[in-house]
Amino acid sequence: MLRNSFKYSVAAGLVAVFGLPAILWAQECAEKGNQHTRGADVELSYAARRDDPQPKEDRYARAIRTLEPALTDEDPLPRAYLLAGLAYLGLRDYAGADSMLNKLDGSDPACTDVISELRFNAWVPLFNSGINSLRAGDQDAALASFLQANVIYEDSRSLTNAANIYQQQGDNATAMEMYERALEVGGEPDMVRAASINLAELLRMEGRADEALAIYSDYASDNPDDVLGLLNYAVALMDSGDAEGAEQLFAELLQRDDLSFRQWSQVGIGLYRAQDFAQAAIAFERAHEMNPLNKETMENLANTYYQAERYEELIPIAGELVGRYPYESVNYNLLANAHREMQSADEALAVLERRDALEFEFLRSQLASVSEGVYSVEGQVMNKSAAAGLEVTVPVELLGETGDVIISEDLLIALPPEGEATSFLLQFQTEEIVSGFQYSGSGSTGD
Repeated sequence: MLRNSFKYSVAAGLVAVFGLPAILWAQECAEKGNQHTRGADVELSYAARRDDPQPKEDRYARAIRTLEPALTDEDPLPRAYLLAGLAYLGLRDYAGADSMLNKLDGSDPACTDVISELRFNAWVPLFNSGINSLRAGDQDAALASFLQANVIYEDSRSLTNAANIYQQQGDNATAMEMYERALEVGGEPDMVRAASINLAELLRMEGRADEALAIYSDYASDNPDDVLGLLNYAVALMDSGDAEGAEQLFAELLQRDDLSFRQWSQVGIGLYRAQDFAQAAIAFERAHEMNPLNKETMENLANTYYQAERYEELIPIAGELVGRYPYESVNYNLLANAHREMQSADEALAVLERRDALEFEFLRSQLASVSEGVYSVEGQVMNKSAAAGLEVTVPVELLGETGDVIISEDLLIALPPEGEATSFLLQFQTEEIVSGFQYSGSGSTGD
């Protein structure tokens, strides 16, 4: 089983806001006014001042009341719509602002740029609020912010983030609608990528394979250098029965010499998912050459060798996994199976005896980059036969590009009851480039 998979998560950062000119009404947009717009102008001018003793919300509300006769006039002035839109934005009534700005757009073509900037500037703090809520782990608050942002300004970033939350919550129908809208809006390449891949996968889940393939095909044509997009297209072709088309895409990817470590890993995962283990091994070997210390790549390559029945090549890499990560039974199993297939029963038995002697084992330990200069090693520990509460100390080392130890810390664990598992997390801080990690089986135990 692979230790990695394709990810379709949305990556987004905060957006800076750019202000409109200080006096909107000094431009060609909606210049003509009347007594009602002049009264609203006064209220909005006061609301913009820092020394105004009255609450801004009261100013905005009075501006709207002052504009009501102008808005209900037989032929409303565009300026009335502009000022009403500003007032509704001040009240954070985005539906009201959207309505007024739509009417302004239809009544005065000279206001197009002003409307666009007003919408964007209102969208920015809502989008940023959503991103900050996501970072804080509050999906509901994030979704509320993104939905408000979409009311005043449809942008692929807020649409795709909202769709991603709906998808995580299991509301695939709404997620698909928003991904479709994000693709119509376009814009940010990362958002178009996420919306394309996620929408296509949801369509495949719904049994709408032809529609999914059309999205993948369009995306691959527009983004021929996006390896993940091409891989998903190839896997979709394979699943739909077009093995020839899938193999052609895989062959094109394997012939490239410009792929990064991560991209070769993605190619390997795609080929593994397509059960083309011989080609998957080639991709994982290239990733392994680029970073021979990456644990997930070693595990992926070992699993692929096993599936491809390349047991002689499996033995050294499985042995390295056992040496670097001595508390993980899955690595012992791979090594023992390889020895058994090579008719080395004694070696296989010796490996299994070492595995069975473990009083506890680690499950899915992995290295993660938390932030710039901050890394974590995390996973779970399961108690196999030790006393509950036994304290275990495991030295963990981060490795540099040449395999040298950059920094070492002790992981302290109190074992859970027998047969149960608990999570662990150890953080490191270093300015050096980290290529992998390992831990020692020579740690200490104590009551």
